[in-house]
Amino acid sequence: MDAPIPVTILTGFLGAGKSTLLEQWLGELPADTVVIVNEQGDIGIDGALLSARASRIVEITGGCVCCTTYAALDAALADFAASKPTPSRIVVETSGAASPAGVIRALTWGTARQELRLDGVITVIDAARARTAMKFGLTIEQLGFADVVVMSHVDQCIEAEVLALHDDLAAYAPAAVFARARAGRLEGAQAQTLLELLAEREGALRVMPSNDDHIAHHGIKAVSLVHDGELDEEHLGSWVEGTLGTIEVRISRIKGILAVRGIDQRVILQGVGEAIEVTLGPTWGDEARSSRMVILGLDLDREALRAGFAACTIESVGGDATELAGHAPRDVH
Repeated sequence: MDAPIPVTILTGFLGAGKSTLLEQWLGELPADTVVIVNEQGDIGIDGALLSARASRIVEITGGCVCCTTYAALDAALADFAASKPTPSRIVVETSGAASPAGVIRALTWGTARQELRLDGVITVIDAARARTAMKFGLTIEQLGFADVVVMSHVDQCIEAEVLALHDDLAAYAPAAVFARARAGRLEGAQAQTLLELLAEREGALRVMPSNDDHIAHHGIKAVSLVHDGELDEEHLGSWVEGTLGTIEVRISRIKGILAVRGIDQRVILQGVGEAIEVTLGPTWGDEARSSRMVILGLDLDREALRAGFAACTIESVGGDATELAGHAPRDVH
């Protein structure tokens, strides 16, 4: 079986500048990249603008792919997965009024789920209008799913405003890499292309102080877990599959950079919606081995999550009460 096709989701509130960025990125991606564009209205516009850049474009109009036109999205993904040759990448640009959840559901539960692989959620937010957009629960949800947050139109803001906005957005997207865009192009000394942005996400994880576990709009909460030491692989797997599995419908984003006994590399745990992926990152080397995780979701029970995470530690699995008292997962201050 061929390797699954990577699928990148591009989301963001109305007028954030998604299509402008996508047009630039398509010029850098392989020529066989295909695009699915979702527009809420009955007439597609963005597809015509992008047609010169992508090998194939499917426009889904008349409603959001997270609900009304979900079946059309599932069919388009299945058609691309069955095509010969298969594309090297699929980019799905959602309507500004859509949640990324519908696309994620199509990837994890849809017709072509075996042939597709989620390869990042990019959320674009207009820096000049971000404060207004953040009053809407949809914007907070789009941030919560993000692997990458692009602050667009930074040329319309002063630097102090951009820095303050970054700090505020990070509370809603602790697992995301942040980037800036000016006039539709990424700026700064770091990642300049879509693939470079996606490559940076592996090490991105902002763990917040326990007293700053953030309650956002509509009950979305970010819970941070930290342990100065190693975790037991078997207990960790049982906790992820069992406890987290029972509340997966309420989890929008989960990310961990973990030290697991017997594994030299960092264990990277990433979950978006109901899809969880485990990969290996750089080796620990001489660095102190520690484990940190952030979970975003609806109405999360912080104390229950902390207790479950604590039960995965080496000290809890094999140590006595004295050892456990000295090595329990700590609150971050």
